[in-house]
Amino acid sequence: MRILNLNRKLKSARRLPEIVSVFARHGFGHIISQILERGRTTHFRFKGVLARKARKDTHAEKKRKWWHLRRSKKGSDQQNASGTLLSVPERLRLAFEELGPTFVKLGQVLSTRVDILSELVGQEEALAWTTEFQKLQRQAQPFDFSEVKTTIETEFERPLEEVFPTYEQQPFAAASIAQVHAATLITGEPVVVKVQRPRVATVIQTDLNLLMELAEQLENSDPEMHLFKPTELVREFSRSIRKEIDFTIEAANTDAFYQKFAVSPKVKIPKVYWEFTNRRVLTLERIDGIPIDAIAQLDKMGFNRTELAETFVELFYTQVLRDGFFHADPHPGNVFVLEDGKIGLVDFGMVGRISDDMLRDICSWLSAVLTKDVDAVVRSYIRMGILGDETDITALKLEMNDFLERYFNMPPSRLRLGELIHEVFNASLRHQIHTPPAFLMLGKTVATVESVVMKLNPDFDILAFSQPYIAQFLVQNFGTKRWERQFVDSMEDFTELARDMPLQLRRILQKLQRGSLKFELEHLSLEAVIKAFDRVINRVAFSLIIASLIVGSSIILQGVGLWEWKFFLGIMGYLTATFFGFGLVISILRSGRF
Repeated sequence: MRILNLNRKLKSARRLPEIVSVFARHGFGHIISQILERGRTTHFRFKGVLARKARKDTHAEKKRKWWHLRRSKKGSDQQNASGTLLSVPERLRLAFEELGPTFVKLGQVLSTRVDILSELVGQEEALAWTTEFQKLQRQAQPFDFSEVKTTIETEFERPLEEVFPTYEQQPFAAASIAQVHAATLITGEPVVVKVQRPRVATVIQTDLNLLMELAEQLENSDPEMHLFKPTELVREFSRSIRKEIDFTIEAANTDAFYQKFAVSPKVKIPKVYWEFTNRRVLTLERIDGIPIDAIAQLDKMGFNRTELAETFVELFYTQVLRDGFFHADPHPGNVFVLEDGKIGLVDFGMVGRISDDMLRDICSWLSAVLTKDVDAVVRSYIRMGILGDETDITALKLEMNDFLERYFNMPPSRLRLGELIHEVFNASLRHQIHTPPAFLMLGKTVATVESVVMKLNPDFDILAFSQPYIAQFLVQNFGTKRWERQFVDSMEDFTELARDMPLQLRRILQKLQRGSLKFELEHLSLEAVIKAFDRVINRVAFSLIIASLIVGSSIILQGVGLWEWKFFLGIMGYLTATFFGFGLVISILRSGRF
């Protein structure tokens, strides 16, 4: 175990300077310095640092003269091609892209967590940050074919030609974690092969270890960061990205969708070839089609774009409302139109799952929003248990009612479901409503689907098209049969509880009689209180020592001649008290609590 920990620390020590260098080069050296240095000794307030940096850079940009722009060095890390100073979100996106897969995925996750960004940079700036993070490149430099060949031959323990008789050396897609090649099987079926980048799992694990150390440090040094629970966020992100580097999970997701839509006349999902799939290699049926946003090609082929838009939205609601299992990244690069008019979906690395109970709550919430029933919206929040302790319900209702009235008074052509959901999320965040991550992921997916639909047909009314699906779901799930089924399930639970209760009660009484009954108490956040109490005690102790030195030196100096040894002893006491006093004052000033 010690050898493993030492190996992990050595890898982190090699990776950390690279991360610090990239962030510093993109203008974040001051933040890294505060985290690594100030955070060790005193309270470091991470919240607001990025927002202050953004405001300062915006102010600096406004003050720049045109001749400064002309004289500035083109191609600088903090300027674009025209010489304009890049914004903080742009520079952070570029830093994430340079640092590789872990940070690219982190940025993509943050683009769905408006709640976190709103708290860190403010409500007004959060939209700009999420928009910028959504631009994180999905394409990356391809790695050499020799490494692709080595990976395949190592994983399947046979020559490449025996696995794939024909294999295109040039990838047709390369991302931060893997790249994709066209190939054929021995049986002649055309396939696509997704091969993981060499050593990417090691780099990701090292980055995750560093992120966890940073999260623990922020949680200990900044009391406000406890609200975000950064260690839990890193654990959640770690689970997510580890799933992405295990291709058998993506294969299982793809296979699940394939089974659900196998007989669909409108949807095509690629088949998984399990005998040629493992953790680092994924082999799928090749789907040839036109990207769904290639409007000119679709028109040339004679496709009805309105029908395609309807099919795409229907596919989304089928995934969410029927299965509670949906493709969470349906951007145009993952959606194709086949020759027969079917819509093909690929890349199931990011999927969302919603339980039946949460799905009912979400549909009730969305139905309340679409009918402008703010009371029902608030009831949905209460039922989901996400209402904050300090939420002013009256103020929330007033703001939401004002927004919904104003929004639905606009022309139908201006209404956007994704924009509506986003604005309601923002209003909820301002009133301390903690939106579940699955809810936020679904909202982002709705916005992505809507953006694709608007490219197909700018006049498509997605709100009107959505309402029948939501209404049908609510009728099916809140009808008489649903209540009967729930009543039967509840009675079965009560029957089991009544049957098991005597036995459980007897066991408790036996333990109580033997004196072996134990209770476990857990103190939450007690460590931070103890640390704060220790600091207070230490400062009081220093203050008493300083006061004692001053009083003692004053007593010694009474009636003492100028050059007597007691005179020097008293002066030394004063000097020592002064030294300790300055140290105490500096400590108090640096803490920011005075």
